[in-house]
Amino acid sequence: MRWVLSGLMAIAFSVAHSQPPPELKDRFLDQFLGDWHVERKFGSGKTGENAMHVEWMLKHHFIRLEYGHGETSPKYEAIVFIGYDDAAQSYVCHWVDVFGARYSALGRGKLSDDKRSLEFHFDSKEGGLTNKFTFNPDTKTWTSLIRQEESGEWKTFAEEKWTRIGTEK
Repeated sequence: MRWVLSGLMAIAFSVAHSQPPPELKDRFLDQFLGDWHVERKFGSGKTGENAMHVEWMLKHHFIRLEYGHGETSPKYEAIVFIGYDDAAQSYVCHWVDVFGARYSALGRGKLSDDKRSLEFHFDSKEGGLTNKFTFNPDTKTWTSLIRQEESGEWKTFAEEKWTRIGTEK
């Protein structure tokens, strides 16, 4: 036990005294930054809305999406971190929300060839889930298409439309 503790302390000391890599420079992720109005349509026909704030965090290595930002009593809250794993050459997405630790997830994804969308794949005991973020450069809006696997069939769980706050029509 003593060796384990001293080994962990050595790792902690080493990490604490090393320098983090340079800031992540990512034009695609930069397009997420700001305040958004999110309209959500579920596959079940229900709808929902949220305010969201997105900013760079953790020494400019992740963007943080905060669903429910500034709302008094949001029906849905989530904190989502998106960053880039240069060793694996893929993006990562850490999703934590009001449904608790059972449903918190880590997804991996790649940018599309046209550099307009990023699709994350999440695996769980209940089956697979994908979340595809697509940016429309003409309207400067986002869509997020969330699909889940149910009994071997892929179905839309929800589709979101994000409009920058102050530009809704």
